[in-house]
Amino acid sequence: MPSHLEQQFAELWVEVYPAIDLYSEYRFCPPRKYRFDFAHLQARVAIEIDGGHWTGGRHNTGSGFQKDCEKFNLAASRGWLVFRLTGEMITAKWLGIIAQTIAARLHTQSKTAA
Repeated sequence: MPSHLEQQFAELWVEVYPAIDLYSEYRFCPPRKYRFDFAHLQARVAIEIDGGHWTGGRHNTGSGFQKDCEKFNLAASRGWLVFRLTGEMITAKWLGIIAQTIAARLHTQSKTAA
């Protein structure tokens, strides 16, 4: 079940970029249970929504930070670019940066495939 911040991101994304499909809760590293909150599979761009940074949420604990580092390093080793957003960053500005990155990665892929 998505958090309220993930729901906020999803609603804004569909409003601003309805033509760019993102998968939610994408499991990128089987058999590990690591999942991205959102992912554009072809561009290998992922979005993680990090809540609780002001209230001592899981991402701010020692073990939570350790697990996040492992997850994001495994993602990088598999060619993923991961954007991490706080609730305050769920804005048209940041979604635009992500959309531009997706477009650039798709463009680069199409040039190397030719």
